[in-house]
Amino acid sequence: MKNITLSIDDELYDRSRILAAQRRTTLSGMVREYLRGLSDAEERRAQARREIQDMIGRFGGKIGRIPPREERHARR
Repeated sequence: MKNITLSIDDELYDRSRILAAQRRTTLSGMVREYLRGLSDAEERRAQARREIQDMIGRFGGKIGRIPPREERHARR
């Protein structure tokens, strides 16, 4: 595990320590969870972009039109 140094003002530090105590965690734990959440959210966005690109590919780039009935129900 890596250590980081973070500079914040005194008031933010005090409020954050109180919040951490209320959540029964540490300031480091809160920062770690926040950064993990950011990273996870970015991965979910990247996965959604890949899925959208895949869907566009399957429709031949013809987004915005409804395929004819035969095309929608064609067995592959």
